[in-house]
Amino acid sequence: MMYRLATIACLFALFAATQALAEVDRTWRAVLFDGRKVGHAVTEREAMAGGEVRTAEIMSLEIQRDGVSVSMWSLEETTESDAGEPLSFRAEIKTAGQTLSYKGTRQTDGTFKVAIDGAGSARVQTLKLPPFAKFFEAQRAALSTALKNGESLLAIDAFVPSQLETVPLETSFKGRRRVELMQSEQQLMEIEQVVRFASGPMQVNAFVNDDFDAQRIRMDLLGMKIELLACDEACATAPNQSLDFLDRLVLDAPRALSKADLSQPLRYSLRIDGTDLQPAQTNHQRIASDGDGGRIDIVVDPMARGKGEVDPIYTLPSAWVQSDSVILQDLAKRAAGKATKPAEMMASAEAFVREYIFGKTLSVGYASALEVATSRQGDCTEHALLLTGIARALGIPARVATGLAYVPSFGDRENVFVPHAWTEAFIDGRWVGFDAALSGFDSGHLALAVGDGDPVRYFAGVALLGSLKIEALQAP
Repeated sequence: MMYRLATIACLFALFAATQALAEVDRTWRAVLFDGRKVGHAVTEREAMAGGEVRTAEIMSLEIQRDGVSVSMWSLEETTESDAGEPLSFRAEIKTAGQTLSYKGTRQTDGTFKVAIDGAGSARVQTLKLPPFAKFFEAQRAALSTALKNGESLLAIDAFVPSQLETVPLETSFKGRRRVELMQSEQQLMEIEQVVRFASGPMQVNAFVNDDFDAQRIRMDLLGMKIELLACDEACATAPNQSLDFLDRLVLDAPRALSKADLSQPLRYSLRIDGTDLQPAQTNHQRIASDGDGGRIDIVVDPMARGKGEVDPIYTLPSAWVQSDSVILQDLAKRAAGKATKPAEMMASAEAFVREYIFGKTLSVGYASALEVATSRQGDCTEHALLLTGIARALGIPARVATGLAYVPSFGDRENVFVPHAWTEAFIDGRWVGFDAALSGFDSGHLALAVGDGDPVRYFAGVALLGSLKIEALQAP
C-alpha cells in the first residue's frame, strides 16, 4: 500500500519550479494530508556547464500503517539540452528499506538505454519515447509560454520517469486570485491539470506564479485532501505529525458476515463519488446494475464459472514477479508438492505461501516475489506477489487483484472491509481467486483493479479506495 504513494510524487514532479536559474535553484514545499504535515518536497533546477538543464523533484513522506511507522523517499529527475531535447532521466523510490531505481541514457539512435535495479534483480531494457514526449524543462517552457500568452488550455505529452511512460497532460488556466500560503498571501494563477494515466485519470489543482512555479498544489486521493505548500526550508522540514494512513482506508461493513454468507454469492450496493472509475469485472465479479448518482450494484460469486481471457503479461516474468528466477522455480516445485493439475497445484501453493511467510508485518513497503522468497516477510501484497510468482513458475497464468476484503475485526473496529491484495490464476479457461494472506478467497473480496504485479498498475484501485462506500450487502 505504501508504495502507491509514489504516484503522488510523479504527479507533483510535473510542477517543476521555474524562477530565474542560478547554479542550483530550489523550491521547498511542506506536504499535508488532511491538514497534517507528513513530509516535505523540494524541486531543484540546475544550469549545468554544457548548457543542459537538470530538473528534479524529491519527496519524503512518513506515515503510520496500523501504528507501524513507514517512510518513503522518491526522486524524479530529467536532464535536457538548452533546446529542450531529452538527454537522460533518473527515478528512485525508497520505501521501508527497499529501493527501486531507473536510470535512462539517450543513445545515438534516439532510444534510451534504461538500467533498472531493485525488486531483487537488475536488468537493462531499451525505451523508445514518442516523438512529442516532453521532459520536465520542456513541459515547464510550454506551460510558462501558454500562461504568458493568455491561453486557456494546453495539452502536452509528459514523460514520467518512475513509470517509464508518457502520459497526456491537459492544463486549464482558470484565472487569477488571492491565495493564502504557509508564510504569506500571493496573487496567483489557478490551474487544473488532468493526467491521463493508462489506468485512469487523475486531477491536480494548483496555484502558480508568473514563472509557473507552483506555490500551492492540491488533490484528492484515498479520501484525503493532499496539499503541497511552498515555504522556506525550515518550514518544509519541520517535524511531521502522526497520521495512520491505513485506518483512513478501512470501510465499515453494513452488517456482519458469517462463514456461510462468505461462501455464497453477495450483492454489493456501492456508492462511488468523484471519479468515473469502476471496480474490475472478473469471472467472480460482475456489475449487476449501474444506476444514477454514482450508485452501482456488483455481484461477487466465489463459485462463478465462465470464460476468461489471458493477457500475455500474466504469463511472463517481470521486475516484480521474477518467475524465471531459480529461487522461485525451486520454491514453486516445493509449493506444488505432488499435485499435477493446475487447480490442485494452486490450492497447494496457496497453503504453502500462507505458512512460508512467517513474518506477518505491515513494515514492508512493497516487496517483489523474489524479495519475499528470501525474506519471508510481508503483508497481503507480499503474499499475493509470491503466490503469483509461484503460479507463473508452474506455467499457470496469474495476476494480482487489489481491492477490499471483509474481516470480522481490525484493530479496535469490527466487521470491516480493509485494503487487500490477492492472486487470480487462470484455470480451466477462467480466472480463479486465491488468497494466501487470509483463509482463502470468498465473496468478501471486492476487486477494484487487476494487474501484473507492478505497483504502478494499482492506480485504478487507489483512486477508487477513497471514493467508495458500501451501502448494503445481501444475497442476490
